[in-house]
Amino acid sequence: MLPTRVKFAYAVVFCVASIMMFASYISAKYSDNRANNALTIVKIENRIALDLNYLNLPDDFLKHSGSKDMVLNYIEQLNSQLSASDVFVYSIEGISEYPARADLIVKQLHTPQKSLSVSFVVDSSIFEKNDIVVLILVFGFAGLFTYLLFLSERTKIKIAKHTPDVEKHTQLQPKLIVDLKSKTLSANCDKEKTVALANKPLCFYLALVEFCVENPDVILNQNKDVPEELLALANKYFYRLVELGHTIRKRPNFTNSLEKTLSEIRAALDEVWQELPEIKDTYYPPKAHGEGSRSRLHHYGLKGITLDDIEVIGK
Repeated sequence: MLPTRVKFAYAVVFCVASIMMFASYISAKYSDNRANNALTIVKIENRIALDLNYLNLPDDFLKHSGSKDMVLNYIEQLNSQLSASDVFVYSIEGISEYPARADLIVKQLHTPQKSLSVSFVVDSSIFEKNDIVVLILVFGFAGLFTYLLFLSERTKIKIAKHTPDVEKHTQLQPKLIVDLKSKTLSANCDKEKTVALANKPLCFYLALVEFCVENPDVILNQNKDVPEELLALANKYFYRLVELGHTIRKRPNFTNSLEKTLSEIRAALDEVWQELPEIKDTYYPPKAHGEGSRSRLHHYGLKGITLDDIEVIGK
């Protein structure tokens, strides 16, 4: 079932199509009639010029009164031949038997013998009985056009209803979103759920991601100093927070309390990926297991993460 506004749109299409087609027909017809009528008048003028010697027209110069009846009979003969056209002769040299009219077309006919005036009337109407048939056909074509458009739209709606929504049914590739403007973490599959993270763990985590992508073979062990490149990246993100207008008293020391920093990062990621724990390993700095020599082999770097796995807003 189509909405009311769609039905109204199709009604408008039908009316506009009908008006345009009928207007086009009337315009073409009017143009053809004008051309045909002009050609008919020229032919009549030529005929009168040829018959002028046989007409007993009045002549003031020769003081000849002429024969009015002969002229009227001649006009009647001409008009009987013009019965199929929209043009008829009204008068020759002012001689006429028709009632006075204001819509006369007056032509001056010049011949070697003399000049005379011939008046014509063009009785052409824009609408005729035959146009009713044309109007019915126009409505029919406009209705057919609108109906085909309606069928096309209805088919599209049916296809849309039975076609799975790609955006709904295609599962999004999970991705971590880090917003420096709000200092929060979230997942692209659940943007409403955000987890706040303090300045130090936020900057260190972004630096850790970037460092591990660029240096996948470097082992990061808590028993060793944090690489200078990693510290430089952390400081870069800290200064970006300053540029974004966050109230920060001093630059944190990213080498101190490393285990606490990593714990805060893990806690935030646990909350973000609570519904998708299998995704967490990609983003999760591994915890140390065991004591002594086993902990010395611990690597808190991120294995297998890429820049496509994370989106940073406000970077």
